[in-house]
Amino acid sequence: MLPSLQGSPSVSSTGVPAQHTTLLKETVCLFQKNSTSPQGPQGNLEEAVKMSESGKDDAVRFSLELSAGEREASGNRMGQVRSYLQSLGIACNEETMPNIAVLGSGGGLRAMIALLGTLAEMQKQGLLDAVMYLCGVSGSTWCMSTLYNENNWAKNIEGLEKELCEKLSKDTCHIREEFRLLKQAAEDELFSLTDVWDTFFVYSVLKLHDPTKLSQHNDASTKGTNPYPIYAAVEYSKLSKEGKTSSGPWFEYTPHESGLSGLGAFVSTKALGSKFHGGTLREQKEEKHIGYLQGLWGSAPGNMKENIHFLLDLIKKKFQSLKKTRKHAHFAAAPHSPSDHCEGAGLLLELYKQGSAGENCEEVFRELKQVLKVKKTKNSYLKCSQVHEAWKFKTWEERKAEFTALIKDFKTDLQGFIWSVANLLWKMARCLCTWTWGTTPNFLYGSDKAHVTGLTNKLIYLIDAGLCNNSAYPLVLRQKRNVKLILSFDFSSGDPFETIRRASEYCQENQIPFPPVDDKKFDKKDRDKPSSCYIFKGKTGPTVMHFPLFNTENCPGENEIEQSRQKFATIHMSYKENDIKELLAKAKNNVSYNQKTILEEIKKIVSLPPSKERQET
Repeated sequence: MLPSLQGSPSVSSTGVPAQHTTLLKETVCLFQKNSTSPQGPQGNLEEAVKMSESGKDDAVRFSLELSAGEREASGNRMGQVRSYLQSLGIACNEETMPNIAVLGSGGGLRAMIALLGTLAEMQKQGLLDAVMYLCGVSGSTWCMSTLYNENNWAKNIEGLEKELCEKLSKDTCHIREEFRLLKQAAEDELFSLTDVWDTFFVYSVLKLHDPTKLSQHNDASTKGTNPYPIYAAVEYSKLSKEGKTSSGPWFEYTPHESGLSGLGAFVSTKALGSKFHGGTLREQKEEKHIGYLQGLWGSAPGNMKENIHFLLDLIKKKFQSLKKTRKHAHFAAAPHSPSDHCEGAGLLLELYKQGSAGENCEEVFRELKQVLKVKKTKNSYLKCSQVHEAWKFKTWEERKAEFTALIKDFKTDLQGFIWSVANLLWKMARCLCTWTWGTTPNFLYGSDKAHVTGLTNKLIYLIDAGLCNNSAYPLVLRQKRNVKLILSFDFSSGDPFETIRRASEYCQENQIPFPPVDDKKFDKKDRDKPSSCYIFKGKTGPTVMHFPLFNTENCPGENEIEQSRQKFATIHMSYKENDIKELLAKAKNNVSYNQKTILEEIKKIVSLPPSKERQET
């Protein structure tokens, strides 16, 4: 947990939230206390600062400064942005040039497609060259991580748009490939439900399982040809303890560094997932691929146990699809038909689903025992009978333990297989029972800093940032990023103002300058039929331009906004080609219709002296 602050909250003279400053002071004090350097306190402090700024792959960096890689990238991008603004007649220098950030919210496949259309139209309208940062949550990260595989995607986005639309509307996934990928993931000791979600959901949505690494996006991010990318997640345990307005849970990924931005604790992205102790690297592990990260960034069900039924139904459908696939090279040497055992796997999952919902499981037990008896899985059959007899006398926690033991016996009975359905089922069952997502080695483990941050366990758990806020305002509001204009493209479902309202609450809690957001100004009409753009300004802090995806401009029909919300619901795993084109057109309309307004706000920000306070509008 962050250290508690005495007295009224305040902001440091540098504009850094007071609790951030406190954290770093405590970190330095801990370093001084444990240092054996003969240089004395001042020497220790200098050594601590030097160590925290080193940015080495084998060390944890404690600092609120930007990474060396990001500083290089923003410097390169700054030259291009300044040249572009000057070409528009907007004179600026390094001091007056505004850093502009684009936020893409979560929203599944809808968000991915909508961000693609937004960026394509920004390039067409001559706006993308003014953007320093591109920051995404959930579905928007799917779009971003796909684009950054191309070094010069901003200039080639029209062609990339066509390729992605073709893939999303026409390509298909193969169930055997999905199970192959999941089996491979299950070999990792840190296998979690994120791997299941990545393979069974995200892969099916994107029609691609990207094997590249985030650190390999260095060229696309550093040379200045594209905005600098920031991908958002949150740490589940800190979110549970500290709540949505705390800075502690926010976790950012960039091609250079990843870490807890609110706490100023980072490691090289190449080293994230490796094992650290005492702040230094002890065991190197392979960097997670983009396919896995897309599952992690877009793992919205991870904090909502009511979604367990959706996840279980999804897994069951995959086993049923596998059952229909009888001709498989790996199955040739199996003593029994794997498709038959898929039926047993499906029934075991149904038992968990009904048990978790408190439903009567008698029929499932009857069918399951029949299947296990016929298929000669003796241990499983006996265990199932025992579990059945005691089921009604057990609590749900006790039932979960019995369920896990039953899966283990099922796995043991099938150990002769070259490829075992049961092994996957066993690993998934353990994760389901503990609801484990985004398992990642804690790079703070074993260090004094771990005590300061409250993350003292060997593992941390990273999930979809949308569970905190569906737009990652906290990441672009880092003081050192100096963002003066935020273009927030909101692709969320439900209340079109929830993300900016949460951002306002977060900033109030953490004493970060942000324009006032008066929720009373948004009546039911605004929520049901929002305009295409809202502008928020305050005496200090950035200007925020907020663009709801479906609005009165691109959905002029009587009930068109609500119809579009239903048509492009978050949970959809695919859209037809014409629907993709329709969604792209609506997203592009938000940019083209507001192009002049965006340019006007850029000019206003440039003309405003850095120290001058502006009147609230």
